[in-house]
Amino acid sequence: GRRNFMTTDQADPEYDGKTGSREDGRDLVAEWSAKSEDHGFVWDKAGFDAIDFTGSAKVLGLFEPSHMQYALDRANDGAGEPPLSDLTRAAIQRLSQNDEGYVLMVEAGRVDHAHHGNNAKRALEDVEALDEAVKTALEMTDSEDTLIIVTADHSHVFVIAGYSVRNNPILGKSATGIGTYNKGADQMPYTTLGYWNGTGSVCKETDGKVLCMRQDISAVDTEADDYQQQSLVPMGSETHAGEDVAIFASGPGSDLVNSTMEQNEIFHVMAKSLGLTD
Repeated sequence: GRRNFMTTDQADPEYDGKTGSREDGRDLVAEWSAKSEDHGFVWDKAGFDAIDFTGSAKVLGLFEPSHMQYALDRANDGAGEPPLSDLTRAAIQRLSQNDEGYVLMVEAGRVDHAHHGNNAKRALEDVEALDEAVKTALEMTDSEDTLIIVTADHSHVFVIAGYSVRNNPILGKSATGIGTYNKGADQMPYTTLGYWNGTGSVCKETDGKVLCMRQDISAVDTEADDYQQQSLVPMGSETHAGEDVAIFASGPGSDLVNSTMEQNEIFHVMAKSLGLTD
């Protein structure tokens, strides 16, 4: 976030009352911009859209004081933030000018944050934004000379509970048919998606005792933006989990990506495709 590039005396360009967080007096945005006429800085979508990334511009884009908005919330951001697919397009337009190739990392980091808040809707919306970014990268590159790898750094305690009928909304209640819900032993419906722990826990502390009792969600809109899926163990933040995560690849060296891999092997796949190792 841009607060880490600005001093405590500098006002944030977007939010009244907010300033930078640097206490060493260094304005890193100014230092960057002073390097050359090609070194530009943008903080909103209008500034981003005005840049020709097929040219020589070297761009520092800092669109929020901290993390960028969730994909679901960006439409309500007054200054606007470019979607991940547009950021990917701009990066490839700029970096592909290098005849010797390039390495680009694109992260959909807020998928993780939404899961930590037991908010499956925002997590899935950001996964969709990542999918659009991958689609953009595939369209703009040649699989003959570009290796694309898509993976995650860890899983979450996020599960699917059946047995919903086909085409039932993924964010809805588990249903056996239209208006007919699957129910637990407590005779209350449950959502298809849920978490093992987190802020949506059904366990609450009352008078020094912890009581676990599920809310009846029959009349609750589980597809609402802010709905938190029910979880069991109460925690201030949902935790990571331990399952293997998926890894997908296309392009030169992608044949080395298969079955179960140790995470350090991914480096060697990339190094080989770059010609750094045999």
